[in-house]
Amino acid sequence: MTLEKRVFSILGELEGTVGMYFQDLGTGKTISINPNTEFSAASTIKIPLISLLLIQSKSGLINLKGQVEIDRANRVGGTGVIKELDRSFKPTILDLAKLAIIVSDNIATNQLIDIVGGPESVTEFCNKLGLNNTKLQRKMMDIEAMKSGRDNITTAGDMGYLLKLLANNQIDSEEVSGSVVNIMKGQQLRQKLPYLIPALEPDDPNVYSDKVENGTVVVAHKTGDLWKVQHDVGIFMLPEGRKYVLAVYTSNLKSDDEGIRAIAKLSKEVYDAMVCDN
Repeated sequence: MTLEKRVFSILGELEGTVGMYFQDLGTGKTISINPNTEFSAASTIKIPLISLLLIQSKSGLINLKGQVEIDRANRVGGTGVIKELDRSFKPTILDLAKLAIIVSDNIATNQLIDIVGGPESVTEFCNKLGLNNTKLQRKMMDIEAMKSGRDNITTAGDMGYLLKLLANNQIDSEEVSGSVVNIMKGQQLRQKLPYLIPALEPDDPNVYSDKVENGTVVVAHKTGDLWKVQHDVGIFMLPEGRKYVLAVYTSNLKSDDEGIRAIAKLSKEVYDAMVCDN
């Protein structure tokens, strides 16, 4: 059975809306399903945010080592750890970037949105990259904005393209692209794309090696979730320098557990095909 048929077999059992983008960066083989369907981006919007932040840092506009006092307005609930810490805690801007990605910290994200110039700056950055269906229109956990129709949106096609640019060191420079990917390698929310494949844990020093050992895979990824919405998007690094990208978006799910399981199964089918077919 072809990979395409195995993918559709999994999706045929899932109740909900799905967008998917896969590309083997070596051969160019691509599978896309509803690549232009818009989804609430949830926390995957944090990838372009961090990318812009690191570009501004390289340009000298931001000092990543500078400590920040968290604004009261940016203290929200949801995922993250800053909300559990003493309010006197002053993280560096680089700390905020790592927390926004690896534990999806919403407070860190909101502070970074202010630092890079607001939601409009991130949307403008996305447009310049050609991500015309990706917009940051509100901060994390801004319920009133959501009620008024202002949501953060993206598509599987847009995010797959962004991942490809990062994997190929085409977001500004090798320095910037590599730094974004390295932060994504530290992702600690791992029940989706890496769950059923032999992905190295983020605390394994080999994750940051230039060489990937046989039988393993390094995954640099970012999750996103809302109620009955489950996403995960990532860059996969295989032995011999081979890479692929996979972005999976789901909404209108019957249950979040079903969405999580489907993303994990899709990832395994893609990984098995990449390993067994080469």
